[in-house]
Amino acid sequence: MFGFLISTRYFRSLSMNLFTVLAVLVAVICCNSPCFGRDIIKGRNEHLIFSQVGSNLRYRRSVVAFTAWLSKTTTLGTNHVVVYNKLLLNKGNAYNVHTGHFTAPVRGLYLLSASIMASPRQHVALSMVRNGINFDALYGDSRDVNKYSSQSRSYTVMLQRGDKVWMRTFRGFEGQVLAGHSHALYNSFSGVLLNQF
Repeated sequence: MFGFLISTRYFRSLSMNLFTVLAVLVAVICCNSPCFGRDIIKGRNEHLIFSQVGSNLRYRRSVVAFTAWLSKTTTLGTNHVVVYNKLLLNKGNAYNVHTGHFTAPVRGLYLLSASIMASPRQHVALSMVRNGINFDALYGDSRDVNKYSSQSRSYTVMLQRGDKVWMRTFRGFEGQVLAGHSHALYNSFSGVLLNQF
C-alpha cells in the first residue's frame, strides 16, 4: 500500500513537471520570446496561471512610437505636406521621413501630437490630416510681438491599420514660413500607440 502511494505521488509530480515544461515550451514557441518572466507565475503545486500568458499567445503587441522635427526652414505652398526630416525616435518605422506621412501599422488607439512655431513678426498655420481630411489645426501668431510664438496640440484617435496622418498647410497660409532648427524641436510631429485592438 505504501509503495502504491509513493508511485502515485511520483506520477502526479512527474505529470505536473511535464505539464509545466510543455506550457513554457508552447509559450516560447508561439510568442518567439525566450521567456515571459513576470507573466508566468508559479503556484504552490507548480500550476501555471495563464491570465497574462494567454493574451500574449494570441498576438504579440506592437511597439509604435515616433518623434520627428523640421531641421530646415520651409516656405509653405498650397496643400504643402510638411516633411519632418529629422528623427528623434521611430519605433516600428511607421513614420516616413521622405513623405512626412505616419501610417498606422495596426488598428488601435493612438496619441498624436504636433507643435508649431512662428518666427517674430510672422504667423503660420498647419492642418493635421487623416486620410486626406483635416481634423484640426495649429496656429502660431507673432505679428504683434517681436518674439517667437508657438502652439502644441495632442489628440487621442482611433486609427485603422493603413490609415495615414500628416501635417499640411492650412488654407490661406500659403507663402508663410516654418522655422527649422538642426537641434531644436520647434516644429515637430509625434505619435505613440497606446493600445492595440
